[in-house]
Amino acid sequence: MSSKYKTTSEPDSDSAVTTEYVHPVSARFLRSAPFLGYIPIFNITFKSFHPKFVFAICMQRLFEKGLANGLMRLSIQPMLTGRYGLSGAMYQRLSTLYSLGWAINAFITVIADTLAFLGYTKRWYCVLSAVGGGVFALMYALLPAHESSAKPAAAFMFMTALFMSNIDVFSVALYSEQIRRRPGAGPALVSWMWGTALVGIMISSVIQGPLSDNGLTHIGAYVASGIIFLSGLLFIFNLMEERLNRVARNDDARIAYLLQQEDSSLIDSKSERDKDEKEDMVVSGSVGVEPCVDHDEEIEEDDEPHHEQQHQDTSATSSQDFTPPRIDSCLCGVFEFNYDVLMRQWKMAFFCLILTLCVIANAVVNIVGTRWNVMYCAISVFVVLCTSCFFTLPMAIAKAVVFMYLNTILYLNLPGVLNTFYVARPDCLPDGPHFSYTFYNCMNGVLGNVASIVGTAVFTHLCPKRSYRFVMSLSSILLPLASMFDLIILKRWNLAIGIPDHAMYIFGDAIIYEVVDMMLNMPMMMLMCRIAPRGSESMVFALLASIYHLGSSTSSAIGYLLMDTIWPVVTRGNCDYSNAPWLVIAGHIVAPLFICPFACLLLPGSRICDNIDHTGKKVKRVVLQEDSPTSTDGIDDLDDAANERREK
Repeated sequence: MSSKYKTTSEPDSDSAVTTEYVHPVSARFLRSAPFLGYIPIFNITFKSFHPKFVFAICMQRLFEKGLANGLMRLSIQPMLTGRYGLSGAMYQRLSTLYSLGWAINAFITVIADTLAFLGYTKRWYCVLSAVGGGVFALMYALLPAHESSAKPAAAFMFMTALFMSNIDVFSVALYSEQIRRRPGAGPALVSWMWGTALVGIMISSVIQGPLSDNGLTHIGAYVASGIIFLSGLLFIFNLMEERLNRVARNDDARIAYLLQQEDSSLIDSKSERDKDEKEDMVVSGSVGVEPCVDHDEEIEEDDEPHHEQQHQDTSATSSQDFTPPRIDSCLCGVFEFNYDVLMRQWKMAFFCLILTLCVIANAVVNIVGTRWNVMYCAISVFVVLCTSCFFTLPMAIAKAVVFMYLNTILYLNLPGVLNTFYVARPDCLPDGPHFSYTFYNCMNGVLGNVASIVGTAVFTHLCPKRSYRFVMSLSSILLPLASMFDLIILKRWNLAIGIPDHAMYIFGDAIIYEVVDMMLNMPMMMLMCRIAPRGSESMVFALLASIYHLGSSTSSAIGYLLMDTIWPVVTRGNCDYSNAPWLVIAGHIVAPLFICPFACLLLPGSRICDNIDHTGKKVKRVVLQEDSPTSTDGIDDLDDAANERREK
């Protein structure tokens, strides 16, 4: 076996063991600045990965995912309702276009994983996405302040979100590869990633709130456009440490081959031992019950010399049996076609195509369709996705996709009710809270995201050794409790007991909900990190992001239909929010309770820290020594022997 690769004897689930490793470059920094090793969450991430990679993740999440995304998202309500004068229901309907833009990139990642551009599957696609996203964000900011600009603005929001989502999902795929190398540090890296993004969102809320109050919402879109442009520099200089396509695909193939050889060796050793024990029993002539022995422990504790011999035998034959993946070049090497990736994951690629078509249909219907078109489209998309995923995806991924979709739908998005209620002016709603955009955005962005950072810390330190089912079930029970604060403010009960609206909102929805929501999102991110097939990480994370945002759009569509039919609200002129409490009870208190049974039915029973494969089973961990991301020195005897076989 090549010295570059080794397999652990057992699936490694304890983060304490894995994080004892310290990256050589990080070690030099820690000797110069020892205090870095005492910063919670960051210390595990910094020790386990190259500082350049940690810095790049920080910049991408802080500025592109956090600041630019926050500025765009916080501009939607004041742009659509203030600058363009739309009603609450129409605002809720068109605002879903931004979420849909984050859901359309699934098939784009299929193209990227299959067709490497200039030697990389992600790097240069991110550069192109940075340029495209910056252009459409600028066009969104330049539209005139007329009601006729609302639908073009929704289309530009959609395209901006599409390009931003490409950058985001490719970045997530890159750190997924790093998590495979250091699985014990996975929860810390995910927490670091989310924490930096939340800091960026906090900064965006401080900027966008005062701009919206002064009628300068479009300035925030200008800033977002510039940030998206500049995010391309991270990939031009390859700070994410993406390896060359040929090197990465060869490494993935070798690791898969060695895992297969390891499993074969264990099966052979078990069979030989069973045979020897049976022969010993026959020779001795004894009759009785064979003692109950765990064969895995027996092999590990008693048969180390025999097991080492198996490794030596595998090493001797590996150079003769290994076949490198097929990679074809075209257009003078500009593109590289990863034939094996497409053939191995063609069903997943087909599902990505179905998902992309569903998103496009949803976007078109939301812009030009009637409310009944919106309803029929939502039902059709739900049936098609939940049916097709079980025929095209591995079972564990299919269940995770369905759960993510249901989890997002079951907490109804009601921005057309709650957002407009909190910022309604006195001439519209005399007895309302009358929050300014500065207060509303800052409380959501600062206090809410501080609470989310607390949620990431809670997840990192308390949840990794809990099961996915337990964490998601607990969160689904806490979520309706957090939503009770919205109901109290809508019914004005807080004023009856002497609690001001601002205090009730700060200590209720802005804090408790954000902690619980983060505990709902992070387990799903970790699950996808674990079960993503090698070489298809960006494809799987595109599915995760697409399903999440499509579910959010579907949730908003359901909320729009309820507002427009069963429980209407009036958000312009003489406002009427008498039906708003019923919308909150149905969408925020009753519906989320159904998340718990779906979690028990669809999520794996393994712990969050367990190393599992795309089937949901615990697997052995393959440790890959650190190399330069663009190095080709890892080509060893396996490749030479395989090339000789091809020539013969």
